[in-house]
Amino acid sequence: MRSDGGERAVQRALPSVFPWVRHLSTEELRQFVTDLIDATHDVAQLDIHGELHRVIAEWRATARILADPELTAQLTRRLPDEDHGEVSAP
Repeated sequence: MRSDGGERAVQRALPSVFPWVRHLSTEELRQFVTDLIDATHDVAQLDIHGELHRVIAEWRATARILADPELTAQLTRRLPDEDHGEVSAP
């Protein structure tokens, strides 16, 4: 899966497995594939399943935001140039 051909095969299969990937840009989709392959490798080699779930959940949340233009605009707008002072240590 880590070869270019393997990554392309995963990328082609994703829309049927995760229909929400259509909301991701080309670069975001490429990064999702990389993250998914890395997490899958961890499952196979280290029996760590939580990372795979986290990767899918986080990218799905990203796609959910991108699917809503109003929410995307709200979350990507420039923040005011305000300085709220130093943050003290907890």
